[in-house]
Amino acid sequence: MIPYEVTFFLFLKNLKTMKVLVMVFHFPPISGGGVVVITDIINKMAEMGNEITVITPDLEWKGEKFQPTINSKIKIVRTDTPSRSKIKVAARRCQSNMKKKAIEIGNEEKFDLIFTIFHPFHLAPKAAVEAANELKIPSIVKIDDAIYEKSKGVKSIQRRIEKMINSKTLKNASHILVSNKQTSEIIVNEYNVTPKNISIIPNGVDISLFNFEKTKNPKKIVFSGAMYFHRGLDILMDAIPNIIKKVPEARFVFLGSGDELEKLKKLSVENQLENNIEFKGWINREEIPENIMNAAIGIGPLRLTDVTSRALPIKVLEYMAAALPLIAQKGTLPDDILINEKNGFVIDSVNELTEKITLLLLDPKKADNMGKESKKMVQKFAWDKIVKDILNCHKNA
Repeated sequence: MIPYEVTFFLFLKNLKTMKVLVMVFHFPPISGGGVVVITDIINKMAEMGNEITVITPDLEWKGEKFQPTINSKIKIVRTDTPSRSKIKVAARRCQSNMKKKAIEIGNEEKFDLIFTIFHPFHLAPKAAVEAANELKIPSIVKIDDAIYEKSKGVKSIQRRIEKMINSKTLKNASHILVSNKQTSEIIVNEYNVTPKNISIIPNGVDISLFNFEKTKNPKKIVFSGAMYFHRGLDILMDAIPNIIKKVPEARFVFLGSGDELEKLKKLSVENQLENNIEFKGWINREEIPENIMNAAIGIGPLRLTDVTSRALPIKVLEYMAAALPLIAQKGTLPDDILINEKNGFVIDSVNELTEKITLLLLDPKKADNMGKESKKMVQKFAWDKIVKDILNCHKNA
């Protein structure tokens, strides 16, 4: 058998390198899953020998800062942006300057394509698609978040206007990338995009970050990520008292921050759970593998909403790379990510959540076997493969 390193070297040698212009709104030092995704993608593109230029707004970010290592060969251009300290406003006002800069640079550099990531709330993709059309090169739009939460009043009018703009943007793009079939259907039905212009390519994970030995704590349950209502962590808090009655040494570790954090801390105190729960808050991304590799269970979304339906959070792929069994609410994760009773459990109530966590804590061998299945299943989501598929879309764009 040819070693993986040799196979990958031959692949890189034979791959036609390209000049890619990447246009995104969310970019370091902004934090969040979407920023992790774009950083991993451009780093892998550069590693493959492609010339990468990133255009992103020059924003005043006041939140937790994400400061990853970015390949030194990647050129980053930050454009002046109105309302730079008001992120939601800047998201809608960044388009003009980003487009102008893309056309200016594009006329000099002669890029092969423009790559962008779509989000319903900002207009960076509009700038990318319009610039690509003017430069007469393909535009590839990757969609992670496809739909809005329901809204009322003036905000609902704003949403309709934005949806009209986004529909035009997506229909004018050369090719659309979605993470699963359900998102593809949303793009077709909500934005009137032609199905033949859509390819299913999921997010990826840097598996190499998790290739080290770490002794597992068979009683540790971990959640990693932003703590928003959609994650359903209040549901986990409801389950914890009954879990620790059966497994007193159970330890729940929460990594990250978000709108729900203070509420969760308050619930912990009110229910006298401080001895079993640790809120570690925001941690640097490079510390995540160390903090989840020794866990026994990874907690995915526990509430089904429009936002979490069949989504693929990066943290879930990281749990799998760390060989953890998964537990998530029915309908939140794609079918090839969580297979019930194979690499974890699908739950539909607090009682089920309590039962399945307790089962795995009391049966470490079962948890270990499920974790090994997760590790096997995640291999197809390695960034090497995913980025190769993204670049191959250039041929269809």
